[in-house]
Amino acid sequence: MNSPVAYLDPVFGVTSALSKVDRAAHELRRGDALIIQSTSGNFAVIAAEAVSDPLLLNLQAHDANNWHLVVTGQRAVRIGFEVDAQDSVYQLKAKQPVTTKSVQELVDPTISLNADTDSQAHSWHIDTGDHIDGAAVLLLKHAGLLPACVVVPLKDRMLQDSVCIAEADIRAGISEQRETLHIVSRARVPLEDAENVEIVAFRPEDGGTEHLAIIVGQPDLNQPVMIRLHSECFTGDLLGSLRCDCGSQLRGAISLMAATEGGILLYLAQEGRGIGLINKLRAYQLQDSGLDTVDANFDLGFEEDERDYMPAVQMLKHLNVRQVRVLTNNPRKVNALSRLGVNVVERVAHVFPANRHNRGYLMTKGTRGGHLFDLSSLKEHG
Repeated sequence: MNSPVAYLDPVFGVTSALSKVDRAAHELRRGDALIIQSTSGNFAVIAAEAVSDPLLLNLQAHDANNWHLVVTGQRAVRIGFEVDAQDSVYQLKAKQPVTTKSVQELVDPTISLNADTDSQAHSWHIDTGDHIDGAAVLLLKHAGLLPACVVVPLKDRMLQDSVCIAEADIRAGISEQRETLHIVSRARVPLEDAENVEIVAFRPEDGGTEHLAIIVGQPDLNQPVMIRLHSECFTGDLLGSLRCDCGSQLRGAISLMAATEGGILLYLAQEGRGIGLINKLRAYQLQDSGLDTVDANFDLGFEEDERDYMPAVQMLKHLNVRQVRVLTNNPRKVNALSRLGVNVVERVAHVFPANRHNRGYLMTKGTRGGHLFDLSSLKEHG
């Protein structure tokens, strides 16, 4: 792992890499230019979904041969390039002047549903991306944006008033987020299906996104503890969406734990399998056009599943949980925990009836996601 590159403030001391990552992500979300600094030089980065006509006109007038568009391997394949989808990132350089509309259609499939992106691909040269492009995409994902951006080498120039971040800080800061969780608060919260519940809040050292542990009953820490890793789902958990089974899994897990020996549900801030709520809604739009949930993620430029389970491991350590029984149909969760050093002694099935809105989604989980349930048992209710 790269060491963080910290700067020293004469009054307040050292700023962590993760704090700088969060500031940089905020700039990208605002649509502003960010400067990434590395041994290769300084590079201006702008989220592709924030590209404007004045910006492109300026680039094409003054930096015609220097700037490039960055996309992931998954997105490059989906727009017609014959490359390896598993390769991290690619550079696209325009063969002719381009417009904001053509750029955004190229990177955002929800805009380009009725556009001929295959012919657009012929308007660009493609080449393998470099370490700066890779760092920029990591930051875009951290910011919950589409993983595509404009990159401009600055050489001896700098953009006045722009936020700067070292490439090493991007990689170190995102790693810090995974490994610096600590308990900041805990309280008893009786629930409808489980009155004996304590919620424990975890936060990384920079004060960023919190994760929650919902402790049901009084699980015996000397025995394997029933746990569930549950990624937050605003639409399913809060609104009762019928497009997924998340709400049923959340409430079902709590009810099961309350009715048995107790357990711990780790509520992870990783909406939409780690792509964020806005991108999940984009994926839903693509699913409505005929794609399944896996291909919708690929079309957006993401991997099938962008989640990271190191936060869950850190939470279990803080709660002194040494052995677990995992309530899940997803063997990838079990394998991820095992790889990260958690002693998984059992997988406990967690299946709920399908409805006419989520049957296809559940079938995709089984056929393409490797989830372990009998597909013939997914009878529709409602």
